Amino acid sequence: MRISRKIGLSFFITFLLVIFLGGLSIYSLRHLYKGLDQVFSKELPASRITYQIAISMEDSLSELNNFLITKNENFKINYERSYSQMQDNIASLKNFAALDEEKALFEKIKELAGDMNTIAVAIFSDTLKTKDLIKDIVKLEMKYRDNLYKLFDFEENKMLSEKDLLLVNAQRIPASDLIIKAKSGLSDIMDSLMRYALSDKEKEPAFFGDKLSGLDKYIKDYKNYHGYALSEKERSAASELLTLSGSIKTQAESIVDLKKNTKAQLENLFAKEKEIMDTLDKTINLRKSRISSKLGIGNALTEDIPAVHSISKIEKDVTQSWRLSGKYILTGDDEYKNSYYALRQAIERELKDYEAHARLMSRDKFLETIVQADKGIAGNISADMDVFNIREKGYKDIISMKLDLQKKISELSARNDREIKEAKEPGEAFSKLVSARWILARIDSEVSDAERLAMNYLGDQEKAYKGIYSELYFSMKKHINAYRNSAGSDKDIGPINEIESGLDKFNSLILNVMDSHDKIIKERGWGLIKLENELKSNLQNEVENELKQIEKNKKDIRNRIATINTLIFLIMAAVAFIAWFVVFYTTKSITRPIQELHNGAELIGRGDLDYRLNIKTGDEIEELAEGFNRMAGELKGLYTNLENKVKERTQQLAEANEALGRTNKELDDFTYIVSHDLKEPLRGVKAFSKLLIEDYSGKLDDEGKEYLKTISDSSARMTRLIEDLLNLSRIGRTKNIETGIDINEVLSDVKKNLVYALEEKKAELILKSDFPKVTCDRIRISEVFSNLVSNAIKYTKKDTRPVIEIGWSDKKDSYEFYVKDNGIGIEKQYYDRVFQIFQRLHAKGEYEGTGAGLTIVKKIVENHGGKIRVESEIDAGSTFYFTLPKA
Repeated sequence: MRISRKIGLSFFITFLLVIFLGGLSIYSLRHLYKGLDQVFSKELPASRITYQIAISMEDSLSELNNFLITKNENFKINYERSYSQMQDNIASLKNFAALDEEKALFEKIKELAGDMNTIAVAIFSDTLKTKDLIKDIVKLEMKYRDNLYKLFDFEENKMLSEKDLLLVNAQRIPASDLIIKAKSGLSDIMDSLMRYALSDKEKEPAFFGDKLSGLDKYIKDYKNYHGYALSEKERSAASELLTLSGSIKTQAESIVDLKKNTKAQLENLFAKEKEIMDTLDKTINLRKSRISSKLGIGNALTEDIPAVHSISKIEKDVTQSWRLSGKYILTGDDEYKNSYYALRQAIERELKDYEAHARLMSRDKFLETIVQADKGIAGNISADMDVFNIREKGYKDIISMKLDLQKKISELSARNDREIKEAKEPGEAFSKLVSARWILARIDSEVSDAERLAMNYLGDQEKAYKGIYSELYFSMKKHINAYRNSAGSDKDIGPINEIESGLDKFNSLILNVMDSHDKIIKERGWGLIKLENELKSNLQNEVENELKQIEKNKKDIRNRIATINTLIFLIMAAVAFIAWFVVFYTTKSITRPIQELHNGAELIGRGDLDYRLNIKTGDEIEELAEGFNRMAGELKGLYTNLENKVKERTQQLAEANEALGRTNKELDDFTYIVSHDLKEPLRGVKAFSKLLIEDYSGKLDDEGKEYLKTISDSSARMTRLIEDLLNLSRIGRTKNIETGIDINEVLSDVKKNLVYALEEKKAELILKSDFPKVTCDRIRISEVFSNLVSNAIKYTKKDTRPVIEIGWSDKKDSYEFYVKDNGIGIEKQYYDRVFQIFQRLHAKGEYEGTGAGLTIVKKIVENHGGKIRVESEIDAGSTFYFTLPKA
């Protein structure tokens, strides 16, 4: 190809390359914009919806939390609204689930959300049932207590009207003790039941049947007390107590079953919540990885898209922190408290990280509003948890104070009973002691009732419980004053004053616990909800601002891409003009002298060594022309000198060929001498030794016969050595190479020639089918196979039938043949030695042969352009491989 064309082609290729790169740039920009469009229309909305699913899920579960804490059914309505929003978000997410992985995650989210709702609905239902059952059992308890108080009054009047002090001590006091124990036992049962029903920390109480049976025994013993005649009213009240006991037992068992079920459902709900949150996180991470793979064309845009994820995650984590605080207040489990504070630290870090972006986008003031609102909510939640801790501690103090009061009342009652027993005769002092006894019994009962009313209020927030408690407290104070008025002596005033002081502290503790609970309910019901909704609105506005900024940046990128495309087209046009100018210039100033140089070179190449170039360009091309002229002059001198040397070398070659002819003739003469003159004396030695053996063996002793046999065998071996040596010297001197030699036929002839040797050793010769046709000297290749098979027959193990296999394989440029046996094998160190002339690995008498067979085989194979090798293992056999070229 002409240089001008090459130069033109090179510039044309350069131009095409520029066009290609320009087109590739345009395509890349369009592709990136398309990817960006997919991010904005699919990946980013899908991510945002996934965050909203997580947020609405935490909202709905927070409503469930608030319901369980407050028992306010408005939170059930709020839960249903949040769950409905969650379902709408899940339905929206379905539109973005295209790939199998996305569909699998979506189906799992949908399934888990359904399971979570099923559990939540069951918890709502069971909690409301428990609430109703508690109201019912409280009513039953009040009826039970009223009937006991009737019996209290009956017994008090009887004791006051009884004149026989022995009868009082023997029957009235023991009988009255039974109904006092019944009231105390009922209080214990109801206390443990209410604690279990209204708290998530209490263990399941012992079986109520046994304890209620104990109560029934007290009433039955009272009813059937020996020698003690009861009135019809007393028997009726006692019978009603037994009936009420059965109803209380039924209600208590139902409450325990519902509470156990609710606890199990809550644990299941928490597990489902974690599982669905993990699945949502996987979905978000999948979307984020896809967004990352499709971004990268502008910091402005890539800055805002991660910012949407950041603010969405802040929104999710904030909602989740509210949920964790509710879990702690609901269960009192420190694990949720620790998780809440850990998440709060993460939120503060996230807000700090987002602050740099907000400052860059001039929205730092708005972010400050969010931060302050978040801190306000966090402060309120921390205060709530502190109040919760105060409430829990206060309730423990209530129980402790109750036990202390009951202990003091019990001690005072015991002393009072002793004084009754020590009384000598009925009278005013005795009447006061009897009245005091029943006053203490009522105070003891009312202390238990007070603690339980506090528990009922914490569980139900019924204002009526507060009113009942106030009446109960004033009743206790009234009974304290009544006891003080009926005290038999001044020594009773001190203990009753201690009891009254303890009762005042007891009252303060109960009121503080109720106030703490009211604060929690108020915050959960109104304060926190208002603050949370305000923060949610601010966070949502921040997300919308980020999305608006992304849309604006998207338009900016579109305009930039259009500008870049225009610049690329202008650059391609400029490159095309420059390429055309360069081609035109180079054709004029470079290619013409080069063409003259080319023409001169052709003339010199055709033998016109007298031709000289005449180029005057003043540059490298002129220097090149002068070099050509010098080269032509030198070539002419070299050509003349070369002709003389060729004549001289031709004469020397003729003389060498003549000397080689004489050498070949001398070699043929040597071959004749060896084959005739050397073999002739050997034949004489062999013949005479044979005659001596046949005619004079009778005259020779055994030693003489052995000597003659050795002479005969040595002469025979010498003959074979000479024949092998002559055969080796003739290999390569004469060749009869033919094409299309069928190896199948060659092996068939070899098998026929060796049939007796094979039968003698009972050897099995296995020939693989479909051997190829090759180009070779048929006789020599037949000799190769014969030698290898003979060796395989010869070197067999004793008591082992020889098995010989001949096969082949195609090796691209050659055919590889092999002869495999199961003989004695060859050690690896002797692989090369076996191919050397007259080299034997065994004693002469052990195996026949001269040691030249493998040397002949190797020389034949190498004269055909092939190679031979051996692989062997002692006592396992040997395999000889040799190749023949296909060509």
